[in-house]
Amino acid sequence: MEGPNRRYTDEEVTEIFRRALARGGHKDTISHSELIEIARSSGISPEQLQSAIDEEASEGELEAAKEQWRQRQRREFCSHLTSYCIVNGFLLMVNLLTSRGYIWVIWPMMGWGIGLAFHYVNAFFVAEEKVERGARRLLRKKRRRMEWLREHGHV
Repeated sequence: MEGPNRRYTDEEVTEIFRRALARGGHKDTISHSELIEIARSSGISPEQLQSAIDEEASEGELEAAKEQWRQRQRREFCSHLTSYCIVNGFLLMVNLLTSRGYIWVIWPMMGWGIGLAFHYVNAFFVAEEKVERGARRLLRKKRRRMEWLREHGHV
């Protein structure tokens, strides 16, 4: 048992509360009123608590938007790859049926393939800064859409 003057790190506090919640049958969740009571007994004002709740919700929304942006980039790459395969497969057939002596299809395949390679890198090895910019753009678009719906009485 620790003394009353022991100090705990943020990580320790988080883990202690997680374990206590699990033992209490809460399954890692507590109600808003329970959270307010914990904050009050810890000397945290309701304004500070609400600010922290809003910040957490905003960060969660941003993380979800980042994942949505990444998935969209990957879907767009897969669509691009599908188009590449279909069109170049058709061109290969035309090449083989019309001029077997000269394989000209390699030129459009290589040219388009370079663009496809850049698209692959941008879809799967993208910088975190670019992901965040894309996610923030998605969130702005979502907010504008919600504002428009509210203005026009749809929500």
